Amino acid sequence: VEHRALIQTELNEVTSGMRKLGEKDFLGPKERRRMLKVKEKEEQEEEEQQQNPDNADDGKAVTTKKEKKRKLKDSNQYFDRKVRQANAQKKRKRRDTRRLRKEAKNEGDA
Repeated sequence: VEHRALIQTELNEVTSGMRKLGEKDFLGPKERRRMLKVKEKEEQEEEEQQQNPDNADDGKAVTTKKEKKRKLKDSNQYFDRKVRQANAQKKRKRRDTRRLRKEAKNEGDA
């Protein structure tokens, strides 16, 4: 229960903007591996561009900028979805708590 409270506090800090998530803050090993692959791919593309400056104007630079923007958008959507899921879970929990209190009160009155 104490661990859940710490997680809830951390989630509240992130959703309120008091805390920003960094690369090391992602929980799942699959997500960390996915982000590592994306980062390695971006670094490899940057190295290729630096090694071949004469080919830099072939449209690839524009493509990589677009890809980076798309990846950023995808990652933001991922976190927005997680925040919405967390908020929905909190809302369900509050609703269930109110319902249980109301039922307990009605049983006490009967």
